Amino acid sequence: MRKLVRIVLLLLLWQNCLSQKVPKRELFLQTDSLEKIVLDVEVKFNIKFSFVATLVQNYRVSLPKKKYSLEEIIEIIETQTDLKVVKIDDRFYAIVLDEIVDSSLVNKLEEVIVEGFVVSGINKTTEKFTVYSQKLAVLPGTIDADVLLSLQHLPGVKSPNETASGLHVRGGTADQNLVLWDGIRLYHPGHLFGMISGINSSLVQSIDFYTKAVNPKYGERVSSIIDIKSATNITDKTEMSAGLNGLNADIDLKIPIVKEKLSVQMASRKSITERFQSPTFRQLEDKVFQNTVFNDFNNQNQFEFQDFGTVINYKPSERSAISLSGIYIGNNLNYNTLRANSVLENQEMSISNFGSSFKWFQRFSARFSQEILVHHSVYDFSYNNKQTFSTADFEAYRKLNRVVDSGLEANFKYIFNSFIYFDFGYQLAGNDVSHIFKTSTQDLGLVLSFRQAFNLSHVGYSMIKVKKATWQIQSGIRFTNYRNLTNTVEPRISVQKSISRNFILQCSYEERSQVLSQVRENTVNDLSLENYVWAISDDGNYPLQRNSQSTLGAIYKKNNWVFDLDLYHKKTRGVTVSLFEFANQNVSTVFSGEAFTNGVDVLIQKKRPTWSAWITYTYQDSKNRFSGLNNNAFFPINSNIQHAISFSYFKKINDFSFTARWFAHSGKAFSSINEQTQVISFNSENLSPYHRLDLSGSYEFQTWKNTTFKVGFSVYNVYNNKTVISKEFERRFTNFSDLTEGRYVVQDFNSLGITPNIFVRVLL
Repeated sequence: MRKLVRIVLLLLLWQNCLSQKVPKRELFLQTDSLEKIVLDVEVKFNIKFSFVATLVQNYRVSLPKKKYSLEEIIEIIETQTDLKVVKIDDRFYAIVLDEIVDSSLVNKLEEVIVEGFVVSGINKTTEKFTVYSQKLAVLPGTIDADVLLSLQHLPGVKSPNETASGLHVRGGTADQNLVLWDGIRLYHPGHLFGMISGINSSLVQSIDFYTKAVNPKYGERVSSIIDIKSATNITDKTEMSAGLNGLNADIDLKIPIVKEKLSVQMASRKSITERFQSPTFRQLEDKVFQNTVFNDFNNQNQFEFQDFGTVINYKPSERSAISLSGIYIGNNLNYNTLRANSVLENQEMSISNFGSSFKWFQRFSARFSQEILVHHSVYDFSYNNKQTFSTADFEAYRKLNRVVDSGLEANFKYIFNSFIYFDFGYQLAGNDVSHIFKTSTQDLGLVLSFRQAFNLSHVGYSMIKVKKATWQIQSGIRFTNYRNLTNTVEPRISVQKSISRNFILQCSYEERSQVLSQVRENTVNDLSLENYVWAISDDGNYPLQRNSQSTLGAIYKKNNWVFDLDLYHKKTRGVTVSLFEFANQNVSTVFSGEAFTNGVDVLIQKKRPTWSAWITYTYQDSKNRFSGLNNNAFFPINSNIQHAISFSYFKKINDFSFTARWFAHSGKAFSSINEQTQVISFNSENLSPYHRLDLSGSYEFQTWKNTTFKVGFSVYNVYNNKTVISKEFERRFTNFSDLTEGRYVVQDFNSLGITPNIFVRVLL
């Protein structure tokens, strides 16, 4: 009994010591002028505030009688006013006007759990990762802060086909990621068939990346949310930057129009591949166009890409902000092949995604604000294949896919006090999606597949966040009324408990739905590079996808060490697969089923002022089953990679930065077919393990007239380990009889070989 009493006393004493580490002082001012409160706080905590008297004289702050820490008082001042308290050092603080940033009131309850997660420029909070593009340190194998490639360094994020845009997050597919830029939906956010990001990093201020505990204002996808935001500040001087690397050239321009009121930013990027095929492009060309006829690009046979973006920011008052944004992402392919018997084959492909948005933010008081968003996006895919036998004899195939996405959002935020935050709103969204496959000769035209559908959604959502003592709870719900589908109600909740100053526990549960997804189309598959089309869910072949996810995690931080562990279970219903996915030519239906993923994400990191090192490990078991396939039993998904591990190191010496990463994963699952092109096993075999080493470095220096230069290099797959990373069944077409009697070949796709790149950037 005495031992038990001693243990209890020791625990109480330990808890008391912890509570005393943060000094608290009693204040009883009720509602008083901010200037008087600041003077009292200076005396109580032996600190000094600097501020402009005219700035604070009209503010009043309420402090009920209790003991406060300095951090709690600062939080109350920032919550109840439009001001921000900036820490200069341990004794001196400055009170300044809190600028309107992004398009929402700053969430005072959103505590940064890990700052510099992996590298500087990436922070982790309870619900998301935030990547600050302009502050992002150089990452292994990449140059110039590629927007989407940077996310692949986070635990749980994979790219089985080594693309930037083909992110598979916790067992989800790439089309299950919602990619936003200033509220604009992006349906093809990549260049060179996804090998690099289609969003110019100059147009990016921050990226909010959600994999769990997603705010209910986000919907539309069942995997991750990638919310990319441009800068909203009004620039006070003209700034320009330009860059060049082995794939493209770019330019960025920021111009003030009306001082402190109106400014514009424009950024453009253009490939150089149609005029100059660098070693970088040649390596990417070998990877992307393997198993196709596209193997000799020159000035006649060309692949090119470009993107353009513009942002206009207007600040009519200190409480409001308006922005207009527009973006265009384009990829074009034009290739001619002279086949046997003088048959000329021409293949043309065009992929474009353009959109615009209007945002109006209004802060009605220190507690209440709104954001109105109007967005519009159009995705167009066009592929033409024409074989000319003579001037009057030809065969042609054509494939078109178009998505028109428009919407209106009204989002509202209210802060009850420094502990409770409320978020609610309404969204209206419309999707018009169509695709058509057709074939023709000089005598006959035939539509092989045609589908057009429209969806209208009404959404209402609400969320409340409570932060009290060592607890933080976020709970919300999203209700969606679909035009032709069953309504959905999606509850979401996350709980965080600080066991001590160093140890945090987290758990969450959420449900999500998806009405728009990609389906594999193999009716005409001469071009196997892009054989997916976007389609809307219906009550038939393409059901509404529904997803639920449960997570349990822990974070331990001490002495510049971070240990991050996350366990999760995901279940998705309404997944579909077409017959050609498994090469069964005698079945002509689309199979519907379900999938699940059990996974573990681990990060261990050590960080010092001039260097950091980290290890990430992901275990993932993803399986699906479909009615009528594999005796209705579960089998691994096509992209299942069970084990992935990486070791990374970053070092900064003055103005030089260097980073390295060794990465390895187990082989993807694949199926086997027999001579009759029938499946004899569903993803029961695995490819060989894969590994590579990536390096990157950069050097930044200034010259005359404050001109800054930045030069750097990257080497992807340093020791040129080329491994089969995917096997695909390709259906071949050479005549009309093949439309009813399929013939298939198994194609091996290799990893990207050693790929060097260099860049130079100048900032004026």
